[in-house]
Amino acid sequence: MTVLLFCRSRERINRTLHTVTKNELPALKNWLEQFLPDSFMLYGTVRETLQGRWSASTYLTLGWPEILAAGEGEADPASPCQPYLSDPRSTSVFSPHSQHLEELLLWPGYLDWSRPIDFRAVGNKMTPTYQKVARAKGGNTRVLHYLLFGANKAQISPLPVPEDLKLSHLDPDLHTDYVVSNWPHSRENTHVYIRELLQHLPNVGLFDRAGECIGFVLGKEHGAIGMAHVRKPYRGRRLATIMDSHLAQKYFCDELPVFALTLKVNKPAMRVLSSSGLKEMSSADWIVYYTGDEGESRIKIGR
Repeated sequence: MTVLLFCRSRERINRTLHTVTKNELPALKNWLEQFLPDSFMLYGTVRETLQGRWSASTYLTLGWPEILAAGEGEADPASPCQPYLSDPRSTSVFSPHSQHLEELLLWPGYLDWSRPIDFRAVGNKMTPTYQKVARAKGGNTRVLHYLLFGANKAQISPLPVPEDLKLSHLDPDLHTDYVVSNWPHSRENTHVYIRELLQHLPNVGLFDRAGECIGFVLGKEHGAIGMAHVRKPYRGRRLATIMDSHLAQKYFCDELPVFALTLKVNKPAMRVLSSSGLKEMSSADWIVYYTGDEGESRIKIGR
């Protein structure tokens, strides 16, 4: 009888919502690491927070120190990115078990289901759970299907840069506007988000002899490389592949693997990633929750 009561007590403790402190982040990262690649998005964001390169996210868990599920809380109000990440609410939520995922999604006060929510790259095995909760809340979902690519240092070598171009780091003061104007998912408050990425996370740009930027690839807050752009006159020269290979080296210098996400229908991007040395690892879904008409689901989300 004593053992039974103890187990029930532990069960109640595991059902508390815990705010993760800075000192507890390594334990959260270790828990998420067990479930890669399905936990990639939340794992990568925690990893970048621990690296000191991202400070906008807060983290909650269902249970502590025994974790059942984990997710991003409201964006830190002290971060310049708070307006961008809050409209729509952008979050990653993960659990290896659907019942614990559902419990966290429905936890009172955790998410405002009356407004759109951008669920970032969830393991597609859990997509039905998100859709079940969305229906229960009277809303709908739009699901975008992605592939996750990854590589370690042994798989990617830096490719030679053409003689007429120069590879360099992007300057947030000089290049934020250029990146925003060439990223198709830009929306209100994107400038502050891009500026934070350029200030704190790895990136590479290609420049012509006049010093004009003609292409870029950025590291993002969830640990993946992306947002690749090459100016039209320079396309067809494998420049995105070259930039990917050099940006990967910046992660390898920190003894980190490199990841990338692309839509399953984006065959050109898949070819670039494969030619860069990244290998397909798994599938993931990007889920937009909305309560209004179909047009509300078309809100531009960061990918």
